[in-house]
Amino acid sequence: MAIISYDKDTVIDYIPEYGGNRESIDPCVVRLKYVPYSRVQHYSRLIAAKTRGMADPLKAAEAAQQVQKKQFVDSVEGIDGYYVGGREVADGGEFYETADTDLVIEIIQAMESLSKLNEGQRKN
Repeated sequence: MAIISYDKDTVIDYIPEYGGNRESIDPCVVRLKYVPYSRVQHYSRLIAAKTRGMADPLKAAEAAQQVQKKQFVDSVEGIDGYYVGGREVADGGEFYETADTDLVIEIIQAMESLSKLNEGQRKN
């Protein structure tokens, strides 16, 4: 069986499983780019560089979270069907700041995993 991957610039419509979203009539859809292992390593090196020599674990955690947010914002092209306070949020940065932790983690895992990303694609 062949393994088929995505180009790093291809935008994929991912439907999160979070909260029964995939079974919804009008689900939230996140348009994101696949993050290959080489890119994951890049972000890991950024975290290592930002936290090198930091004695304060809280500051190190904040630095790591900044890099994780950068990866998220760099990889999420837009969102449809996500609302905060009655208004639709389409920006990856605002989504990252307002979405539930489990939802953000699911999306990060999907952008880093071909199998999880394929599971969440819209079925025609």
